[in-house]
Amino acid sequence: MKTFLKRPLSVLTIFSLFMGACAGESDSGAASSAGTTFIPVVTIYAPTLVPSETPLPLPAAPPTAPPAEVPAVTPTPDRAINPFTGLAVEDAAVLNRAPVLVKVANTAEVRPQSGLSSADIVVEHLTEGGITRFTALYLTRAPQRVGSVRSCRLIDIELPRIFGAGLVCSGTSPGVKPTMRAAALEGATKLGDVNSSAVIISDFGPFECPTCPMFRTNDRPAPHNLFANTLNAWRVLEERGKNQPTSFNSWTFDPVPPSTGRLAGSLTIPYQADPVDWTYNPTTGLWERAVDGRPHIDAESGQTLTAANIIVGFAYHAVTAIQEDVTGAMSIQIQLWGQGPVKVARDGRVIDGLWLRPAQPGVLELVDTQGNRIPLKPGNSWIQLVPLDFPVQTR
Repeated sequence: MKTFLKRPLSVLTIFSLFMGACAGESDSGAASSAGTTFIPVVTIYAPTLVPSETPLPLPAAPPTAPPAEVPAVTPTPDRAINPFTGLAVEDAAVLNRAPVLVKVANTAEVRPQSGLSSADIVVEHLTEGGITRFTALYLTRAPQRVGSVRSCRLIDIELPRIFGAGLVCSGTSPGVKPTMRAAALEGATKLGDVNSSAVIISDFGPFECPTCPMFRTNDRPAPHNLFANTLNAWRVLEERGKNQPTSFNSWTFDPVPPSTGRLAGSLTIPYQADPVDWTYNPTTGLWERAVDGRPHIDAESGQTLTAANIIVGFAYHAVTAIQEDVTGAMSIQIQLWGQGPVKVARDGRVIDGLWLRPAQPGVLELVDTQGNRIPLKPGNSWIQLVPLDFPVQTR
């Protein structure tokens, strides 16, 4: 299979970045020394990230490449359909606002998290030390407590571009922040407006703030007591003229269970620190999530987290020279552009194929081994990003 990882990234259409008001602030809120600069081994726009002549390791029996010409997506004529879930919305006006992405921690200290059951999409990815972190997307639902909120990673350059979304996080490491800002500025400059994609607001909110995009609580120790209010995030987007609808329209949905793929009642993603198990419940038609062998609960609903679709995306993970914390852990660049293998689980079946992301925003196609689009089940989706050789198991 050919890889396309040398292709430079695309222009941003919407990249409203909620990072630190104080330059250099990290997760803990400690300010870095002024003028500190970190030079990554690999950078976002370098043309030599992965030489095309160097084959990438792939999972066993990778899918074949799709036809060169993938049929264009036909936009739904019904504007009252959520493009991320395929579900009808009661109030079509919500489709005129930007999606909001919130960065959520995933360690034993913060579980159960708040607000994940309200997300249209949750993206889980590796950070450092084998732990994972979430980026949760909200469009039609508006939870007022999502978290706990933690800092962005390099993958959060790509996700706002793909989904056309604003981003809420508790700052970044000193090395990631200028990289994210440079990426935003390059996209804005190409659009002829240097301010079009950089919205920077305070990230460390006051305690129990009813009007802040982020606020702190007294029910747990810092830094795990920071939460996001999506209603207030949309308010800030509106004030800054950035609350624009997404152009994302890459996915197709079909309530009829597919006849393709193979039967599977469980799916395991063996992340080092917190392995994940998804088990299909034929009664509800949903996948139920467990972490470390225990049901993963939403703190607000008290219910086990579920998903209509599990999308396991295999992508190249490059270790950079950006130091994330005092332990010396280095930042990982997940190269979510070009193409890579994918497994889509829905209705007790797993379909193998490819994710495709050409050098343009608003696109993340899912196709099977014949190049046909994989229809998702109407409902929410969890995207599990893993390295190319990751031993994902289905049974």
